[in-house]
Amino acid sequence: MYRNYIVKLLIVILLVLTTLLPYESNVSAAEESATINVDILNIRKGPGLSFDVVKKATRGEKYPILERKNDWLMVQLPGGNTGWLAAWLIKEDISSEEKVTDSPTKVASTVDWLRVRSGPGTSFQIIGHLNKGQEVEFIAKNENWVTILLNKKEGWVSAEYLSNVVGNSEKKNNQTPAQNATKTTGKVTATILNVRDQASLQGKIVSKLKKDDEVKIVGERENWLEISINQVSAWVSSEFIEVTESIVQPQPEAPKNEKTDEQPGSNDENIANPNPKEKVSAVVTASILNVRDQGSLSGKVIDKVAKGDIVQILQENSQWCEVELSNNKTGWVASWYLEKSKQSQQPSTSTPVENSDTSSKVKILHSGSNIRSGPSTGTDVVMRANEGDTFIILAVEGDWFKIELPNKKEGYIAGWIVETSGGNIPNIEKPGMNQYFKNKTIVIDPGHGGRDSGAVGVKGTLEKDMTLRTSKLLYDKLKASEANVVLTRSSDVYVSLRSRVSLSHYRNADAFISVHYDSVTDRSVRGITSYFYKTALDAPLAAAIQNEMIKHTKLRDRGHRFGNYHVLRDNKQPSVLLELGYLSNSTEELTIISGNFQENISNGIYYGLAQYFKNK
Repeated sequence: MYRNYIVKLLIVILLVLTTLLPYESNVSAAEESATINVDILNIRKGPGLSFDVVKKATRGEKYPILERKNDWLMVQLPGGNTGWLAAWLIKEDISSEEKVTDSPTKVASTVDWLRVRSGPGTSFQIIGHLNKGQEVEFIAKNENWVTILLNKKEGWVSAEYLSNVVGNSEKKNNQTPAQNATKTTGKVTATILNVRDQASLQGKIVSKLKKDDEVKIVGERENWLEISINQVSAWVSSEFIEVTESIVQPQPEAPKNEKTDEQPGSNDENIANPNPKEKVSAVVTASILNVRDQGSLSGKVIDKVAKGDIVQILQENSQWCEVELSNNKTGWVASWYLEKSKQSQQPSTSTPVENSDTSSKVKILHSGSNIRSGPSTGTDVVMRANEGDTFIILAVEGDWFKIELPNKKEGYIAGWIVETSGGNIPNIEKPGMNQYFKNKTIVIDPGHGGRDSGAVGVKGTLEKDMTLRTSKLLYDKLKASEANVVLTRSSDVYVSLRSRVSLSHYRNADAFISVHYDSVTDRSVRGITSYFYKTALDAPLAAAIQNEMIKHTKLRDRGHRFGNYHVLRDNKQPSVLLELGYLSNSTEELTIISGNFQENISNGIYYGLAQYFKNK
């Protein structure tokens, strides 16, 4: 009996020592950890509420994540045991491969004359420029656009033409071309490895890989590897990839300057051929300019021309010119990147006119800008000016500047296509779509969230992630247009349908937009649908947005139709529920997760809302 007592005592001591000794997890350094986000959380034996509780965790405790199953996470417990906890009650922390010692506080332009805009999109007003190497304060990034601080004022620039700067040293990221890769396949060494949409810790996580997964390596940039996953290019940390086979890959082309491709300009009329039957020569001013089969950005690229190439202008339609190339091909190019050859130009001012008595001047932003005989686009063109030309301001008439021409005569230039200097004359912004958003309250409702993941794509894309991604892009565009914008959720949390509708009523929304992505058993189904409940109140909103979304994305048009959804049925404000494509269609899923689509679909919703408010 005494011997049994001694044995039991030794066992108890051994168990106590085991729990007190610091344990060493064998989990890879690349794993994520879960931080308990509630006061008390049950950790269970299995992924479900029916399993027994093995431990009660308290707020702030952290556990390494080992596995995921639906809305449940398997975590590592002290002593080598494992348990399952509800994913919607924790906060996921950045894995060790993502932790940054020095967060970039500045960014620098990688090109000259990089446009700074008033909002995240090429339709927003140009408010300044950056020169190559110029550093500015970094504020935030959303998809393809970065918010910066320039001259104590916030602006937006294309992320493609920025490099991160830590302290005073430049840190290359996804804005510089990948170096030649000497690798073609590799194997994941981490238990869980994040896959990102760019070679940066600020990149969005688009997928995850498990240990021993094989990847195809197509490029390399510093500590990042570019891989092909589901036929889409993405990035992973090279620290957790073991190279298994090598082959030299060609270096990709350098990215294009924002100025070199067709970006909607703000010129009055740019280059016009006064006689459509007579060919007018013009010189290409962009580094590389796409030639398309029709006069719009949706036209197919059929050729390219380079800076200095001479083309013949056949006709002009809006801001596009049909041109004849040196190889006798014809196509359409953006007119704001053409400069009429000297032999066919009207006199212009290459040298600024100085007048010591007058300090207020305008500077031309685009070659081919029209100077007119009066303050209206209906008046005659008296000459065309080149980019960089300056003129003395004699008077301001509405949105037009009356200026002094080289021959001491007077002319008029549209205020929205020039910059001003001297005096107290402000830059004039041409009223665009943003004019329809002022004083409008818009509630954006990213569907699902938290424990409600929504639809799951063929490749594992979660609807709740995509709805939030799209909604944040739309939020930034509307906010830049001075709308009052509200998100029903701004993170991965669950919000009841009743709460979403209540927020719409509380804010007295001028428009309620519920963002979703679709899924059905038939994987061939694709396209975009807009739903409304009340014909008189909601249908005009649904029709306007549907039309613009199709125009911007070119996805299949499934129309706007009646839908008996809670957020529409119980909503007293104009409301619409958008299904922005099918995650159940593998091809459409790949399109949906791309940054290009996200930019286009958010633009479509933005312009649809503008059309709706314009017509009210």
